[in-house]
This record gives sequence, structure tokens and C-alpha cells, in this order.
Amino acid sequence: MNSWLDQVRLDHALRKLQHEDKKAWGEIYQLLYPAIFRYTFSLVKDYYQAEDITQEVFIRIEKYKKRYVPGTNVKAWVYQMTKNLIYTKLRQKKELVIEEEKLDFLIHQEYLKPTTDLSFVNDALNCLTEKEKQVVTLHLYGGLKHYETAKVLHLPYSKVRSIYAYALTKIRKKLGGKL
Repeated sequence: MNSWLDQVRLDHALRKLQHEDKKAWGEIYQLLYPAIFRYTFSLVKDYYQAEDITQEVFIRIEKYKKRYVPGTNVKAWVYQMTKNLIYTKLRQKKELVIEEEKLDFLIHQEYLKPTTDLSFVNDALNCLTEKEKQVVTLHLYGGLKHYETAKVLHLPYSKVRSIYAYALTKIRKKLGGKL
């Protein structure tokens, strides 16, 4: 979800959902599922666990729909909910440190069928710390702006920008300047 129009559509769909219009679910799911799944998978590194958590995010959207303030940033609201749920799940499993595995979700997702070899993405993202991966993933795959990412991760805006810039520098170096 990258466009302003998607943000407006999401806001409108959530308003309809707040008024118990169940038809709004299709649009909400279509607009949010891919980005929420990618973000979740980038943190938990397990396809099935990521699917379970993503589905639970949609349950929470239903549960807390009345808390959404129309006209505010839907993506930031949902990503904050997603991040909190992921950390709750990891704490429950006593996995406070997220393991460092390759991010192969770009290659193995059923709904994303790459036509080229994307293994270089795995290698490039592996050189990043967890915080750097989160910032890059939220921005590139989640479509969040830096100030939105800052809000979700509870970091200052300037810190998110510097983390992102530093992460891109590390990726460029890893790829030999090809980015």
C-alpha cells in the first residue's frame, strides 16, 4: 500500500466498518494483508506464524475498530497494533531476541512470484541489524513514510532517517554499489 488514494480508501472502509458495514472487510483485507504479512514475516521469520499473526491483526482491527479516529493515519494505527502483537507473541514464547535468518519472504510468498533471481535481496538485508531491517521493511514494503515509521517504532523521526540512510549505505556496500 503506497499511495495516498489507498490511505483514503482505507480510512473510508474503516469508517464503514465502524458503522457495522461488513462489506468493508474485503477492501480492508485487500489493501492491508500483503504489507502486514511482509512486515510480520520480516520479524518472526516463520511463514505460518506470520500468517497466524497477520490474521490476528485483522481480528484486532475488528475488536478495536471503534478506537480508530477517522481521518488519522490508518497505516500507522495498524502497524502499531501489528508490532505490539508480534512482540507480545515473542515474549510469550520467551523469544525476546528475534533470530537472524535470511529474509526469503520475497521469494517464497505464494502471491509474489518473482521473474528474476532475488537472492541478492536476502544477502543485502542480512547485513542489517533488526532495527535497520524494521525501518527498511516498514518504509519499502509497508509503504510508511519515515515519520510514520518513527511513530510505530517509538523512535525520533531524525533517528529513523539516519537508520534508513545508514542501512541503505550498508546495502549498497554489500551489493558492491549496484543500488
